[in-house]
Amino acid sequence: MIDEKKKEELRTRTVEVLLAVRAAYLGTPQANSLKHWDLLQERMRAAARTTASPEEWSTKLCRDLQLPALSKEPSRVLTDLVHYVTEHGCRNEWLDLLEAESGYLMAMCRLIAEQRKEQRDANQAIRSDS
Repeated sequence: MIDEKKKEELRTRTVEVLLAVRAAYLGTPQANSLKHWDLLQERMRAAARTTASPEEWSTKLCRDLQLPALSKEPSRVLTDLVHYVTEHGCRNEWLDLLEAESGYLMAMCRLIAEQRKEQRDANQAIRSDS
């Protein structure tokens, strides 16, 4: 059993991976910007049910989304997640967390994505005023 502090760290690291995978997916020709949140959640949960580690999970998630090799940032956040899960010996707990809290994880992703968009828009407005 993992404590709440570790769960929060797992949530944060997982959301970082999901946002990086989302960005990679939206950059592909097959991306469906209208349904991508539902697709990402569906694929995330399916991968969690059929894999045994974050390494396998991310491979299945990317394969199911038809993503090419991940670039630097997605690779970094994925590696950070794998190291954390391995270091704390909580693979099963992390997979259980993905299934049990998928809705919450996606809500966190959406909130962060919207905050980042607002920040980009604000920065763009500042640049265009200069």
